[in-house]
Amino acid sequence: MTKKTTAINNLEVKELEGATLEIKGEISWENFAVYEKKALERLSAHIEIDGFRKGNVPEALAKKQIGDELLLSDMAEMAIQELYPSILEEKKIDAIGHPALSITKLARDNALGFTLTTAVLPEIKLPDYKKLAKTSPAVAEVSVTEEEVDKVVEDLRQMRAYGHVHGAEDKHEHKEELPEVNDEFAKSFGPFKDLSELRAKIKENVLREKDQGETDKRRITIMDSIIAEAKFDVPEIILKSEQDKMIAQIEADVTRSGMEFDAYLKQVNKTRESIAEEFKGEAERRARFQMVINAIAKDMELTISDEEVEEEAKKLMTQYPGADLARTKAYADMILVNERILSMLESQ
Repeated sequence: MTKKTTAINNLEVKELEGATLEIKGEISWENFAVYEKKALERLSAHIEIDGFRKGNVPEALAKKQIGDELLLSDMAEMAIQELYPSILEEKKIDAIGHPALSITKLARDNALGFTLTTAVLPEIKLPDYKKLAKTSPAVAEVSVTEEEVDKVVEDLRQMRAYGHVHGAEDKHEHKEELPEVNDEFAKSFGPFKDLSELRAKIKENVLREKDQGETDKRRITIMDSIIAEAKFDVPEIILKSEQDKMIAQIEADVTRSGMEFDAYLKQVNKTRESIAEEFKGEAERRARFQMVINAIAKDMELTISDEEVEEEAKKLMTQYPGADLARTKAYADMILVNERILSMLESQ
């Protein structure tokens, strides 16, 4: 249970630019001194003095070895770490990431003075998102031609003969003979009784893909119109997080190809920093998208049950075995929220 902020005097919260808050306050010596015993135990656990086992140095000797400045600094860190959650709760601050701590006053028998700088989720003033969704162009009707089915059948022939589809960039001359397109060819791809059944399935799949593509396009159009009218700053910490995710994806792809990421960076003559800068625009677009989705979910008081999250997380874990469970659950929750909100907007 966190301690009450009554332990903090002169608590002030000031808004800075870029969705950042400055929190100032003081902790009386009486409330600050209670952390001395715990800080001394933590620091003395690493002290080694001849004649005493590690972690069993007498308090007086430990204090002398550690020094008052280091002891007070550790006490300050402990005090702020313990009291910070109650500050956020009392002041109703939606902080993100870890705050930057600056100690402004630190002396024995005196109050501890501190300044915390933390990024916060900015207030997002949402437009009438349901109205914007309603006025967005409807999903276009789609159809599939016989020529498109023929193209898929031809790709299947090449996959069967070459192991891949012969693209325009493929300079290799293939001498393998393409299989004949008949009922036997169709049966080799699944439980199809003849070629017409295979073609019907191909048509169904292509139609589904096209329909999903049109749905996705409408969802993006709706979200773009909402984001355009929702004015807010993207905190630097969220922007950096998106950039880090994008770089991590490239690193994973490069590693899977059997190449060291540092070697790849050298080959393309880039650094992590230069790639992050290249991704800045797309990272901000992704951050705005997710922040608006979350704001709409909050406005609608949308909740996803633990059972739904567990089920989605299990599916993801089968696709990515070895993934961190806590992160997978967080990602599963995000997927479910996004789908629920996008479906709602699409249905307007």
